[in-house]
Amino acid sequence: MSFWEARFLWQEPMLAAAIGAALLGYLGFFVVLRRIAFMSAALSQVSGLGVAVAFWVGSFAGVSPHEATPLWLSPGLYAFLFAAAGAGVMSLPSRSRRVTPESAVALAYLASSALVMVVLSSPRIAQEAHEVGDLLFGNAVTVSRDDLYELAVAAVVTLIAHGLFFKELLFSSFDADTARVSGVPVRRMGLLLHLTLALGVAVATRALGALPVFAFLVLPAGAALLFSERLKVVLVLSVVISVLCGTLGYYLSWTLSLPTGSLMVSLAALVWTAAGLKRLVDKLRRAA
Repeated sequence: MSFWEARFLWQEPMLAAAIGAALLGYLGFFVVLRRIAFMSAALSQVSGLGVAVAFWVGSFAGVSPHEATPLWLSPGLYAFLFAAAGAGVMSLPSRSRRVTPESAVALAYLASSALVMVVLSSPRIAQEAHEVGDLLFGNAVTVSRDDLYELAVAAVVTLIAHGLFFKELLFSSFDADTARVSGVPVRRMGLLLHLTLALGVAVATRALGALPVFAFLVLPAGAALLFSERLKVVLVLSVVISVLCGTLGYYLSWTLSLPTGSLMVSLAALVWTAAGLKRLVDKLRRAA
């Protein structure tokens, strides 16, 4: 069966890859501007912990995550709640000189990564450990319709929230000090960004995996900044690069029988490398 003949199998996963990549590419624009790449990595791990905990809690209730689950056992809900809590804590200003924001992010990343392994080692979810591992690293090649709906809702909510405060978000991300002097509520804008980031990470982790989520939040926007210095162009390029890497990665994984998430990340890294080489060549030409 050719790839096109099997479209009834990959239509929803491919669409999920496109929507998820577009959402993450857009959010990644602000992640790179604010230089909070490691926070996005930590949120990916915290979100993955939420998914693992949902499986674990469901084992006590006798509910399989493969079947229709009540809302209070939804892995997507747990992922969002964990990610939102993590984003809220990591965005709080430090009141101690001995506790830096970087150390708080590192603590969240390391603790959630370790706890995921602990939860997966539980005999109660031993049969689900492989699926949770696929969610964390993006090896799953199937996406449920519910996951697709969640991605679409998250994208719409993010676009509405950012559409109402886009100028304030952009101003506070580009120059927080000047924005604060100009009367922009920088802390509220930061909280809004972090909550939408938590929402995007939570639903995308469920569909794509934590590794591709982190990659799409950093690499496309980073490559776009190397291609152009105009913010509007960077924003568009970030989304376009993300979508291309997401859909092409899924296509190649299907046709070559390779891990989906790893291919998506590899393509994004390749684009970033190409952008860096182009930037270097341009500098050498100007110097000559």
